[in-house]
Amino acid sequence: MSNQFAGTPGATDLLTLNRAATVARLLAGVAHEVNNALQVIGGTAELLQITPGLPASVAEGLQRIAVQNARAATALQEVLLFARQKIDVTVTTNLREVANRSAALRAFAIGRARLTIAVDVPTSGRFLVKGNDGLLQLAVLNLIVNAEQALAGQNGGAIRLQLEEAPGYVVLRVSDNGPGVEGAAAEQLFDSFFTTRPREEASGLGLSAARLAVEQCGGTLTLLTREAGACFEMRLPAAS
Repeated sequence: MSNQFAGTPGATDLLTLNRAATVARLLAGVAHEVNNALQVIGGTAELLQITPGLPASVAEGLQRIAVQNARAATALQEVLLFARQKIDVTVTTNLREVANRSAALRAFAIGRARLTIAVDVPTSGRFLVKGNDGLLQLAVLNLIVNAEQALAGQNGGAIRLQLEEAPGYVVLRVSDNGPGVEGAAAEQLFDSFFTTRPREEASGLGLSAARLAVEQCGGTLTLLTREAGACFEMRLPAAS
């Protein structure tokens, strides 16, 4: 088991927090510069789309660039809002869209790691919850990344997202077929700075941040008991 931090923060914890705060400030500046670059890319793509005689394949490619550029710009704005402002958690969010979008965002990294991800999301049903879209996506992404790290180097590693409606709730489970979580580690799994991996590979903040994000939206995040692998259940009150 690697370094474990619990209870009152020590010197190492404070140094980590200070570094995290510094990185957050730097990232805000980087996000601003990247956003400026995205505006140039998006504007250029729009101008090129109106070029006379443009081949259909090129026009289609430029349209994809414009769509992805707009999505990246929106994501950056959400990060900046998350860092600087109080987030509205009373809005209605479609958890099915959050699950699909989160899986798509990690698809390239998962494929490169020779893992697979499956999204078992019914096409019918509302799956609407009261909660901030950005916060919930942060939580789902952290759960997916946690599963990726657990499956690192494993042949046949698979991640699965399952969504279902329960009376008064919408439930999302993120599971993997990795080594699972030992009993002792399970008790501290959501503690800040706790990790079972080397400190250079993990900060120990992913799961605690995911739980905090879900709780801010009025939900719960728990580790379910399994014979093999790990399964995290996100349970959120359904929107009326």
